[in-house]
Amino acid sequence: MNLNDLASVWKIIKPSIEDGDPREAADLLVNHLIDDGMTATEIKKAFGKDEEIIEALSYFSEEDVDAIDDEDEDEDDHDDDDDDDWN
Repeated sequence: MNLNDLASVWKIIKPSIEDGDPREAADLLVNHLIDDGMTATEIKKAFGKDEEIIEALSYFSEEDVDAIDDEDEDEDDHDDDDDDDWN
């Protein structure tokens, strides 16, 4: 499963946990992805500007999430138009 697939899963499960604690779910997911070798840049590109994911990245990554260039994200949108519709 690649990051775009996981982003799609997040899009599907997030509404079902809205009444619970989506930040905790994002923390668990981001922590798992980083433990699995993903970088904050890769995760941010895959998940776009999802607030819970960005917040979780700030806790679990040593990379400066705010410094990750959004221009790269815009370029990727042209390749995967349907992948980031959930932002």
